[in-house]
Amino acid sequence: MNFQTEKLGGHMAAAVSGVDLNHLPDAATQQALIDVLHDNLVLCIRDQHLKPPAFLDAMSRFGTPMLRKQLASTPECAEVNIISSEDRDVLGDGKKIVNGANWHTDDSFMREPCSLTMLYGVMVPSTGGDTQFTNMYAAYDDLPAGTRARIDPLKAIHKYSSSRKLSRISTRPADEMAAMPEATHPLVRTHPETRRGSLYLNPNRMEQIVGLDRTESNHLLDELIAHATQPKYQYRHVWRRGDIVIWDNRCTMHKANADYPEGERRLMHRVIVAGTEPF
Repeated sequence: MNFQTEKLGGHMAAAVSGVDLNHLPDAATQQALIDVLHDNLVLCIRDQHLKPPAFLDAMSRFGTPMLRKQLASTPECAEVNIISSEDRDVLGDGKKIVNGANWHTDDSFMREPCSLTMLYGVMVPSTGGDTQFTNMYAAYDDLPAGTRARIDPLKAIHKYSSSRKLSRISTRPADEMAAMPEATHPLVRTHPETRRGSLYLNPNRMEQIVGLDRTESNHLLDELIAHATQPKYQYRHVWRRGDIVIWDNRCTMHKANADYPEGERRLMHRVIVAGTEPF
């Protein structure tokens, strides 16, 4: 299977065309897609027309799908989540909720976070609804040597409902919350496949840096987040219907924009896959 590759951003993101994921790629093509992802951090596969089982099968070639109950699922496949402009905090106040409205990396509140996220544009608005990404390799590389030396050994506590959170999050039942105890992750992680170092931040889930008092922790986290989300590190994806966008949570952050016209619908299917090794 041959495909064409197009760079989307100056320092990250690429699109491929000429692939129909209703027909699973052979091993060489699959590896080539993985290589494009590793080289560009964000991979867009254009012009797909997939039912949930076919979407799940294709994404399973990138890793082991994980079940997440924080989002609704398709009737056909529990591992295929639904992200919609109609989402509401069903167990809370019932108001609309924008999943991923602020910068974050998926799953950091889990002790074993996912590695990749795959989002399929089933319905996209005529304008708006873009997803922004930021390159956490580049953000780390550009830090002063002294800052890197300071943060390399540090770890931070991540929680589903952090006191620092910026976005409204969906209310979850008590048994589910009990299954999501706080997690401690390094501020800097080494990618298990590329072996590159990157910042590992989640403004919406990070509670405090281990070993620092609250004031010092907040100052350092705010400083690192502001640095990592500078426009020069970002790529903004303008969705087309049928796009599948795959990103690597181990070296990116992302955010969703709910700036589409009133009355237009945005409907995405999502799959996440497990990490390849602990970090």
